[in-house]
Amino acid sequence: MKKLLFAVTMTALLIFGAVSVQAEVYTFQPSPVDLWDLSHAYAYEWGIEWNHPNEAITEVTLSFDNIYNWQPEPNWLHINLLDNPEVGVNRIYDNGMTIVDINQFDGQGTYIDTYTDPFGGGPGVDLAYNLSEYGNAITMANQYASDGVWGFGIDPDCHFYNDGITVTVTTTAVPEPATMLLLGAGLLGLGIYRRKK
Repeated sequence: MKKLLFAVTMTALLIFGAVSVQAEVYTFQPSPVDLWDLSHAYAYEWGIEWNHPNEAITEVTLSFDNIYNWQPEPNWLHINLLDNPEVGVNRIYDNGMTIVDINQFDGQGTYIDTYTDPFGGGPGVDLAYNLSEYGNAITMANQYASDGVWGFGIDPDCHFYNDGITVTVTTTAVPEPATMLLLGAGLLGLGIYRRKK
């Protein structure tokens, strides 16, 4: 009976260890944090280094604090998810032209959205993009991050003042193959033990 109790306890611990997943939250900010107030003359690539191979991205939020267009007229802020941009911030001089084609950024990517400031000239708004609401953006973020670098392409069609840009990433642990093998061995051992009884 003690052996059976030991076997059941060990199996329960293995199962608990394999299925208990811990959510982790990571926060990233570019340098400078406001991307030079998103000048109209440039497009911006922001590459994020990602060293979390055993974690799956479950949520990504891109936030702009107190963002506003410099004057009250319709202007746009184009936002793209990028695969393999250069790590850090890269300003691309575009002389105020809009990078509509995502391939003009160094990294390939996925279009997310275009923001239009409804007011212009301030006051600013806090703007947040939860990528879960944009088609397969989370799937693409996982795919892009798998090689260690992913990020965003941001192209202002005017001057967008802001107090800072933040990306918040939530992940969940992906069980390693060794853990799954150990779990399987424990279940097999329990099955053999019960069969012998």
